[in-house]
Amino acid sequence: MNKVNGILTDMRRRHLSPERIAAAIFSAFMMSYLFQLMRCGSFGSLSDYYNSIHFAGFFIVAVVVLASLIALTLLMQSARLIPWALMTSAAAVSLLFAANYTGENTVYFTAGVGLIDLIAVLWVVRDDKLGISHIRISRRAALITACILFFLATVIFGFLTSLKYRAYANFTFDFGIFSQMYERMAVTGVPSTTVERSHMMSHFGVHFSPIFYLFLPGYYIFRSPIYLFYIQAAAVASGVFAVWLISGRLGLSGKLTLALELIYAFYPCLMNGTFYDFHENKFLTSIILFLFYFILSRKMVGTGVFSLLLLSVKEDAAIYLIVIALYVMISRREYLRGGIMLAIAVIYFIMAQQIVAAVGTEGVMMDRLSDYFINDEHSFFSVFKALFFDVGYMLQQVFSAEKIPFILWMLLPVLFTPFFTEKISSLILLLPILPINLMQSWQYQYDVDFQYTYGIAALILISAIFVIVGLKGNTRRAVVLTSLCLCLVMSVSLIVPKINSCFTYTEYVASTRDQMDALLEEVPTDATVTAADSLVPHLYKVEWLYTMPDYYTANRDKPIDTDYFVIDTRYSNLEQEMHSVMGDQYTLIRSAGFVELYQHR
Repeated sequence: MNKVNGILTDMRRRHLSPERIAAAIFSAFMMSYLFQLMRCGSFGSLSDYYNSIHFAGFFIVAVVVLASLIALTLLMQSARLIPWALMTSAAAVSLLFAANYTGENTVYFTAGVGLIDLIAVLWVVRDDKLGISHIRISRRAALITACILFFLATVIFGFLTSLKYRAYANFTFDFGIFSQMYERMAVTGVPSTTVERSHMMSHFGVHFSPIFYLFLPGYYIFRSPIYLFYIQAAAVASGVFAVWLISGRLGLSGKLTLALELIYAFYPCLMNGTFYDFHENKFLTSIILFLFYFILSRKMVGTGVFSLLLLSVKEDAAIYLIVIALYVMISRREYLRGGIMLAIAVIYFIMAQQIVAAVGTEGVMMDRLSDYFINDEHSFFSVFKALFFDVGYMLQQVFSAEKIPFILWMLLPVLFTPFFTEKISSLILLLPILPINLMQSWQYQYDVDFQYTYGIAALILISAIFVIVGLKGNTRRAVVLTSLCLCLVMSVSLIVPKINSCFTYTEYVASTRDQMDALLEEVPTDATVTAADSLVPHLYKVEWLYTMPDYYTANRDKPIDTDYFVIDTRYSNLEQEMHSVMGDQYTLIRSAGFVELYQHR
């Protein structure tokens, strides 16, 4: 017995305790799985995957890795080699799993994969096996990291999302609207468009978003819709600087600041949402986070500027400022500043609604809250009455099966930390998720692939940061490491399929893209043109442009009668519909690839 104890003691002294050997074995098998996944690719088909496994190779890799870890630990007398091997191998396997997953219910799968990382994290943070407490990273290094993340995200995601445009994979809704709108802004100074409601009107008649003018000077320089993709990517990525500033204001170390920057950069809904065209909502995250920096810094000018910037994004952005103002008053007890912010938000919201109603024909979109209309009363007052008198009905709508994935996508990456705050009043910040996302009947409002997540994402992230600040030692390390792993895994599962699609689209049009571009350039910009939904974004210079299928005037009193029709032959049903509308009054004058140009006789 003494001999056994002596051996165990000697092994521990050499950093090879039984639990470390078990961790090394786990790491070895993780590396074997990594080897097989890289070799076989998708694991979706059990038989195909099993038949392609190299059994000898699987065990050879495991044995070699295990022997190497033990030998290097003995030679280097390193207590950290095996823990780092476990953490990196678990993270690598979970990332590869996420990248190759092709099934449904992705969020549940990634949550399960995240358990691999959680097991590794819980072991390595105990006794600080990774030596994280000894790592020193300066605030300057964290700032340099923020600059690198911003640059890479802007260039990479600006390029990837612009591939869809180059590959004719964008549509009227929601890119053709903005491509034509920015061109008209450059020509006339007015955000007018004909494709949004099938007649010449200001986009502000649908959504009041004066923030678009902030990016107009750059459009004068580049004069291409592709510019919008890069601006959007830069706007989302710039939030990493706000995280750096907030961390500094909260007195966080450079090491923790860098970790929070990475969590922001890989938070699932942020860069993922840039793949769905161009929207003003995507400016919300960075603006809200910068606003919080100025609130924490007690800088009135900065608070005022970013409050106005937030309001300028969209009429319903006032909801975010109202909630932030309530937080400032109730949680921070800054009644004067919070009261001023609240008054400005309410007044602006009323004014913005009036502007939309005056400029447009439909007023503020209320139909997405139609589930809360009482006796066909289409108003915010009806919604308030429904919420006040029938809370159970609201809960029934909010916590439905179809909305649970959205809740997981938004809160699981930060381990639901916003709910673990010691200041219950801080939960005020999460309120917008109800009216903006979970109460809505419009399915895209609670889908992380679309633009409606960016405001609440900022509030979830800042709430998580506030909670993390209050954590200590191993608890903080476990939360931050697990959150970072989950963000990476969940982002990869969302983004990789979209990247693959972008390159697939590009390959499909590669041989004919130049000819199609040249053909569409020949369409006179002063003519009236009806175009297929997928071609509208490329005809942005045409002033009087109409789209088919036309979503807003399906019951026309008279046939469409324009100078030109431009058809996309990829979509047979739409092609047939357009030919039916054209009748025999149009002649094919040129075609290239899948684009056909017809002129009125």
